[in-house]
Amino acid sequence: MNHLLQDHIPPLSDEQDALQFIGKIVDNIKLSNRHNDYIDAVVLMSGQDWEELKFLDSGEILRLFIDGLSVNRIVTLKSFCDLMGLNNG
Repeated sequence: MNHLLQDHIPPLSDEQDALQFIGKIVDNIKLSNRHNDYIDAVVLMSGQDWEELKFLDSGEILRLFIDGLSVNRIVTLKSFCDLMGLNNG
């Protein structure tokens, strides 16, 4: 699991779909006050640098974050890590 996000990844829940799981990650980042983790993850997943992101509105940056986690199958990755006993990244 990416170390940028490892502290923000919640436990899996059968009641959550992928979008709710990603929403919980965003909520955890907000609560931790480690907003650079969010931006750094977007930079890493989107291939855009900070200078490019500064010109995007927050909704577009959120879309890049959601797309990046979806493409990387975050729920499947979390499930695999849990199965392998790699709960802390």
